[in-house]
Amino acid sequence: MELELLSQFLFQFERSSPLFLLIFLGFALAKWFGFSKAAGNILARFAFNIALPAMLFRLLSDLFTKENHADLRLLLAYFGACIILFFIGRFVAKRVLSMPPVDSAIFGTGCVFSNNGLLGLPLAIAMLGEIVTPSISAVLSMNAMILWTLVSIAVEFAQQTGHLTVKSFLKTLLTVFKNPLIISIFSGVLWSCTGIKIPYVIDEPLRLIGNSATAISLIVVGMGLAEYGLGSGIRKSIVLSGIKLFVHPALIFCLAWLIGLGPVETTAVVFLGCLPIGVNVYLMCKQFHAAADIIANAMIITTVMCSFTIPLAVTVLRHFFPMT
Repeated sequence: MELELLSQFLFQFERSSPLFLLIFLGFALAKWFGFSKAAGNILARFAFNIALPAMLFRLLSDLFTKENHADLRLLLAYFGACIILFFIGRFVAKRVLSMPPVDSAIFGTGCVFSNNGLLGLPLAIAMLGEIVTPSISAVLSMNAMILWTLVSIAVEFAQQTGHLTVKSFLKTLLTVFKNPLIISIFSGVLWSCTGIKIPYVIDEPLRLIGNSATAISLIVVGMGLAEYGLGSGIRKSIVLSGIKLFVHPALIFCLAWLIGLGPVETTAVVFLGCLPIGVNVYLMCKQFHAAADIIANAMIITTVMCSFTIPLAVTVLRHFFPMT
C-alpha cells in the first residue's frame, strides 16, 4: 500500500509540476526579466475579468445537462470550517503570538482565505478534471461575500468604531455581485437552465479564451509574489502558514466526513483548503493598515510549500475517495 501511495504521489507531483513552473515563470519574469508591475496588473485584469469568466461560463453553461450537480452541503463543510478556524486563528494570534486585535483579525483571515480564483480554479480543473467545476463554482460564488463580511465585522469590533451598518453590508454585497467571476457563474447556470446550446460562433471564442486562463492566471500569481520579500514577522508567518496548509484542509475534511459529503465534493473543498493564502488578504492588510509583513511572508511560504502539499493531498484523497 505504501508503494502504491508513493507512486500515486509521484504521479500527482509530476502532473502538478508544470503548473507550479508557470508560477515560477511569472516570478522570474517580474523579478529578473524586466516585466513591470503594470504589465502584471494588465495580465491580472485579463485573467480575472475575461479569461477565467469565459472558462467558467462555458463550463457551467451545460451544467443541468450533466449528472454532476454539486451537493450544496459542501458550503456547510467549507465555510463552517472557515468560520471555526477564523476564531481559532484569532485566538492563537492574540493569546499565543501577542498580536494586536486588528492584526489578530487579519491573521485569522489568513488562516482561511485561499487563493481560490486565480490559482484554485485553474489548478483544480487541471489536476482533478471538470467534474469538480460545479463544486468549485459554488464555493467561489459565496467566498468573497462571507469571508470579507466576516473580517470586516471582526475588524470593526477590534477597532470598536461601531461603523458596521446595514448600508455597509449591502455595499459589500453589491461589490461581490459586481465580481466578474460571480457574474460568469450565475450567467452560466442561468444559460444552462434554458437548455440551449451555445452557438459555435460564440462558443469557440469562449473556448479559446478560456483555454488561456490557466497559464495566464498562474503566471500572474508568480508575478504578484515577486512584489513581496521575506521580511520581519517570519516566525508568525510560519505559524500562519502551518495553520493554513494543514489545519484548514483537515478541518474541512472532518466536517465533510461528519455530514456525509460525497467524494467529488469532499475532494473539491479539501483541495481548496490546501491552497495558499490569497492576495485578497494582503489587500485587507492595506485597507486596515495591519499585519502586512506577516501576510506577505506567509503568501510566499504557502505558495512554495503547496507545490508539495497539494499533490500529497490529492494523492490521499484520490486513493481513499475515488471520484469515479
